[in-house]
Amino acid sequence: MPQFEYQCETCAYRFDKMVQKYDAKVKCPLCEGDVKKLMSYFSVGTGKTVTAALPAELGPKMCTNC
Repeated sequence: MPQFEYQCETCAYRFDKMVQKYDAKVKCPLCEGDVKKLMSYFSVGTGKTVTAALPAELGPKMCTNC
């Protein structure tokens, strides 16, 4: 099941939710307000390794002093 990130348009609460369908009707768990789906990262698993599909400029910064 895919997990999507949402933000409430009424109270601005951000949350993740696993949904069965991409177009599932989701409401805010706090105020029952309408939500918008946010852009978020995802990862792809190939069995033994997992690769994060996040652009380098948005990803974690690497230490260059080590």
